[in-house]
Amino acid sequence: MAPRVSIRISLRWLPDTASEPTDTLVFGVGAYYLDLRVLKSNNSIDWALAGERQVISTDPMKVRFNKTLDSLNMTEPDEGDFTKLPNGDDFEIGRMPCPERGMQVTDYEEVWRQIPPVPGPKRAWILESAGEGRKIFVGRIGGGYIAMGDKKGETFGARREEWDKGRMSWEVKYKIGDVDDVPSVADLGAEGFEGEADWEMGNTVIVLGRGYLVRAFEFLE
Repeated sequence: MAPRVSIRISLRWLPDTASEPTDTLVFGVGAYYLDLRVLKSNNSIDWALAGERQVISTDPMKVRFNKTLDSLNMTEPDEGDFTKLPNGDDFEIGRMPCPERGMQVTDYEEVWRQIPPVPGPKRAWILESAGEGRKIFVGRIGGGYIAMGDKKGETFGARREEWDKGRMSWEVKYKIGDVDDVPSVADLGAEGFEGEADWEMGNTVIVLGRGYLVRAFEFLE
């Protein structure tokens, strides 16, 4: 599957009505994903997670999301069943703990829409921190960037940045929680990290002094 950028259109916890309280952006590259959901009301993290995406079946489409990082500490995998809506959006159904209901397992419905990547370099990748220390995931598709680190003390940290091709600089969309050691490409004043065009899946690379495993790497069309 080609690298994929998706936004969420709506969430429904049955039997309530559908709504969208978050600004949600998901990157999928190879078998890995980054999913950052920011509450529109106060720009705090609603949910942030990252890990491996596993297709269980294709007809019907069932996907398991294994989580290495999860801001809500829900480490059990999630599974969702997907169907296409007439307008091309993806309709997902499943069951998972609902934070608004005391983590009671609840049926849910979500609508997802694939969008074009932010214009930028024609590459996509996801990295996972190697070795001891804080677990961090970093991802890029074109001119879009997401990074997140697990709880340091009591604070999960996440960044979302976008390349402005006209200004030739990065715009910080979100900088939330403890992100001191969560890499920011915007802080570099450059289009990307040193050597990233030469990364290959399975390599260990150095980003701002720390080793990362290249979990996925693809060139965009």
